Amino acid sequence: MEMAIETRDLCKTYRTDGVAVEALRGVDLRVAPKEFVAVMGPSGCGKSTLLHLLGGLDRPTAGVVTVVGRRIDALDESARAVLRRETVGFVFQAYNLIPNLTVADNVDLPGLLAGRPPAEVARRREELLAALGIAAKVRALPGDLSAGQRQRVALARALVNRPAVLLADEPTGNLDSRSGAEVMALLRRFHAAGQTILLVTHDPQVASFAERLIFMRDGQLVDEVELAAPGDTAAVLSGLVQLEL
Repeated sequence: MEMAIETRDLCKTYRTDGVAVEALRGVDLRVAPKEFVAVMGPSGCGKSTLLHLLGGLDRPTAGVVTVVGRRIDALDESARAVLRRETVGFVFQAYNLIPNLTVADNVDLPGLLAGRPPAEVARRREELLAALGIAAKVRALPGDLSAGQRQRVALARALVNRPAVLLADEPTGNLDSRSGAEVMALLRRFHAAGQTILLVTHDPQVASFAERLIFMRDGQLVDEVELAAPGDTAAVLSGLVQLEL
């Protein structure tokens, strides 16, 4: 079976003041289509670096990255931008909405940049905003929304092009517990409809929404656990304790 995401011996080294810092050290990862995977680990272990390489936001120092059968590690910036528009959706902790654009315009932008017909993009946006419970906010500006509503808009924007893979970097990090739980419930709903999701988080409650949990430390994958059911926080905490993360 072709993997949605696959990496082989993935490495990333940064240089700070002439000193080499190994953010990733030989990561081998496989995520199947329609799978929901969460990645956990201490700050600085390489979680966000991994996500950025998978989504083409950066290039690895060495190793192979394949997304839905396409090798992307050697692509130039232009080709990686196309990949991000057509194949990968991103949800960030900081929302990254354009403040002077309405909800409708923020959501539509990736679709229009991908060359999709405006009417098709508008239909998809209406469908997503209705599913996310914010259809009434379509003409609002991001500054007029609550944090939870902004993250829902960011989720709609990430899904407007029907990406093969959704990458989420601490998507509940700026939300209160109730809003965070609502966003995770929405991610579970999209996953149930067939969306492949890889999520990075430090929060055991958030990680418990996934099917499989991967632990990272010092730039490497050190263990993983299958979660029996959504909300299995005990299994997440047990894994963290055993690995002293």
